[in-house]
Amino acid sequence: MKRCIIITAFITGTIRHSVSLSAQDYIICSDGGFQLARKEDILPQLVIGDLDSVTEKPDSLVETQIYPVEKDDTDTMLCIKYAAERDFDEICLIGGMGGRLDHTLGNLQAMAWAAEYWQAQGKNSRRIRMVDNQNDVLLMTPGQILLEGVPGEKLSLISHSDCCLGVTTSRLKWELVNAQLTNRFPLGISNEFADISCQITLEEGMLLILRCRDMEQH
Repeated sequence: MKRCIIITAFITGTIRHSVSLSAQDYIICSDGGFQLARKEDILPQLVIGDLDSVTEKPDSLVETQIYPVEKDDTDTMLCIKYAAERDFDEICLIGGMGGRLDHTLGNLQAMAWAAEYWQAQGKNSRRIRMVDNQNDVLLMTPGQILLEGVPGEKLSLISHSDCCLGVTTSRLKWELVNAQLTNRFPLGISNEFADISCQITLEEGMLLILRCRDMEQH
């Protein structure tokens, strides 16, 4: 599987605890994500953004695409567009959650843009997700998906589009059969794996599949 990793400028925890990196991954840093990567001795292939929050500039070993500070696209959106237009099977955003709420919502919108872009080209098998130490958010488009887990593990299903039709699950504690989920009622919050795997089918819409751990209390 060809995977593109996008390291955003805000990460809860560390990069390496958020996802297992492979030598085959193509790594892009979104602006200030470059500094976070260098702190963990990760060298990206590309840095994209206005570089307004980068104090340590990339050296000649790293390709850069520099944009104006005032622009329509966020730095992360520019990274997603770059990756979506290339031959990757999966885009994985590291971070992008837990900081400013507007940035989190904007990143979720950017994920939907990528899914729509792929759908228009008939590339429905491609996936995009956003992860950090606490959360794993996968955007599902029509089709079927099998997820591995452990009994009792939390899993939430939230409609990212106005409405998701034909949502059917198996091996979850509370099953859905040809259900309709809307983005105005949180019916799918805090379901649970009932087995070591579960299956989700979606007929229409965009569905967010969230696997979130409770924050540790100190």
